[in-house]
Amino acid sequence: SRCTYGEATLSVNVVDDIYANCPEGEGSVTFGRSNTASGEYSAVLGGYGNAASGFYSSISGGFENSASGDYSSVSGGSNNLVSNNHASVYGGEVVLKQDLESTLVFDSPF
Repeated sequence: SRCTYGEATLSVNVVDDIYANCPEGEGSVTFGRSNTASGEYSAVLGGYGNAASGFYSSISGGFENSASGDYSSVSGGSNNLVSNNHASVYGGEVVLKQDLESTLVFDSPF
């Protein structure tokens, strides 16, 4: 297996190791397909190819999103990156949040 499981982790995996999830961080959680939660207490709750590597970071779903800042989050969408601490991206595509410790709302219908 390509994954080094952390302690106290939870993951739902497919039979095929190519698409397996990887909860590497201590206390991390992964669901969906080909998702990785390597930050301590991080979570990826669905989608495909997402990576939560920041401490207490999370990704709710989507495709190839990344939450590398501590306490950061991506709620969905595709190819979004949150690399700063305490920052969030709510959906959209190819949204980068790197400079400020704040929240970015993207594709709001209002």
